[in-house]
Amino acid sequence: MATDRVVLLCEKQRVFPYAVDESAFTGIDVVIEEVTIESRSDIIDAVGDADVVMSGIKLDAEMIGAMSKARGICIFGHGFDSVDIDAATKAGIIVTNAAYICNWEVANHTAAMILALNRNLVQYDRAMRTGVWDRAAGRPVGPLDGEVVGLVGLGTIGRSLARRLQPFGLRLMAFDPPAEEWSFREYGVERCGDLHDMLKVSDYVAVQVPLNESTYHMIAAAELAVMKNSAMLVSCCRGGVVDEEALVRALTDGEIAKAALDVFEQEPCDPDHPLLKMDNFVASPHAAGESTVSAQWAAVTASREAALLLQGQWPRRVVNPEVRQHLRPFVTDEE
Repeated sequence: MATDRVVLLCEKQRVFPYAVDESAFTGIDVVIEEVTIESRSDIIDAVGDADVVMSGIKLDAEMIGAMSKARGICIFGHGFDSVDIDAATKAGIIVTNAAYICNWEVANHTAAMILALNRNLVQYDRAMRTGVWDRAAGRPVGPLDGEVVGLVGLGTIGRSLARRLQPFGLRLMAFDPPAEEWSFREYGVERCGDLHDMLKVSDYVAVQVPLNESTYHMIAAAELAVMKNSAMLVSCCRGGVVDEEALVRALTDGEIAKAALDVFEQEPCDPDHPLLKMDNFVASPHAAGESTVSAQWAAVTASREAALLLQGQWPRRVVNPEVRQHLRPFVTDEE
């Protein structure tokens, strides 16, 4: 029986410390090869005879087309917009993510941004560093108790965020049509069937949805226009879900009061990005998932998914379940 080959694709300048947990492959005849990528051709050359590709970088249709043997692509993060899912599905390649590795971290970061916007912490700090002591400049400050947070998305991160916000006395609503009813009941969140209806009554809007065709610019000019003038927007999911040009206009024109983003349409974002020049805006560099354990769990989770694939088993975190109709013959269709 031939030795399986797992290829770990790594950027030359690593943004994320991706690694393989070799203990996940105990008892499997496998060679793990780490490949440093400097060009598209490096990727195409590396994946040609790989049985599983582990990656945190962008994989487009051409790169996926070069995977002549691959049973699966295992991603190290929650998001899977870096992979052309349609191309992988048509090729019969299972794509897995590493859900649950940092949902609490992202929820913590989102909650911290909501609190920072509410308490004007960043604005006060900026002013004091220039010698300005002006307590009144932060007014008005909402009490949080009884105020409304509109959750756009009630998946793993949305539910974790709900748990974080409840002790502050906030009223929680969520827009997530596919979400099952139990998640609203169990997490004490009111279901809202129309996004605009929820935005109209929300004091804070927190966005946590994956980036795909249906969520691209999900928060754009029309959505910002229906929000309260006093409302605050936070997104720690993926750049592209929020239309940044529309957000600049909304903050400039006073359509909403403040915003905070951890993610941008282009990353790293331009230092001259107009949002970074605005006093009513707070930013962080796609750091919401960071913790001392999240990177370790990314390695463990992605490696375990890869090991299941090599053993002909259905992985636990498949993001393209429709691939069942296209599976390559050496992958079983059993969970």
